[in-house]
Amino acid sequence: MSSLVFLLDQKLDSLGLVKYLIYAAILALMAIVARKKRWLTMSGIVAAVISGAVIFYINGFSAFVILLFFFLAGTMLSKAIKREIRSEKKGSERDMMQVFANCIPALIAMFLYKLTPYKTAALIAYSSAIAEALADTWAGDFGMLSDKDPLSIVTFTKVPKGISGGVTILGFMGSLLGSSLIAMLHEGTYNPSFESFFIIAISGFLGAVLDSFLGATVQVHYRDGEGFLTEKDGGGKFERARGVPFIDNDIVNLISGLFSMSFSFLMASLVL
Repeated sequence: MSSLVFLLDQKLDSLGLVKYLIYAAILALMAIVARKKRWLTMSGIVAAVISGAVIFYINGFSAFVILLFFFLAGTMLSKAIKREIRSEKKGSERDMMQVFANCIPALIAMFLYKLTPYKTAALIAYSSAIAEALADTWAGDFGMLSDKDPLSIVTFTKVPKGISGGVTILGFMGSLLGSSLIAMLHEGTYNPSFESFFIIAISGFLGAVLDSFLGATVQVHYRDGEGFLTEKDGGGKFERARGVPFIDNDIVNLISGLFSMSFSFLMASLVL
């Protein structure tokens, strides 16, 4: 696969301005499909197009393949699982904040690739940021399939399904699977090595674990009118039950992604 992606990148680079027209057409097609399938809101489409365009410009088709896989794998699985619970996060349509929360760490890694001499470490950091996003998404989706109620990662007491901070064995397995798949895709796209695979897989998984810890400790949660715990504020009508008011699920996702990106960049700089 690495040779195929390399040849595609080389071919596109030789086309000059036509290359960017092809990129624009791909992004436009993705936007149309995403809106038609209700994968993204209109604001989410704007954020996705901006993120995709920057990644295209800096690293071409190679980096975009990894981002595209995350988007398709994460969104399609989430759509396939019916979340028939009282307390969801924000729904299966991703808005601008959700998209940027997942993409900002990856974009920072791309700028590190562009502006620093640590090219290999920056690419690993990029894939690790995507790995964390998919690991976190699949942790929740696989956890929804578990027959057992999730346990708080802090207190080990039962929590409602869909509430941040709850973990299951199946969720951990889904998280590690998602992170490992991105690591495998990185190996197939760039120069493969056991060290880079390990760094990406572990960084993504650890970031998802951190996401659960932050969700159980500092992320804001509310009580609705019937006393159910929820991550939505009900338009300001619900009473805050715990957590820091401005730290919602998007902020937690951003922090976790930044952790995975930074940790993997440091490890790759030291090891490779």
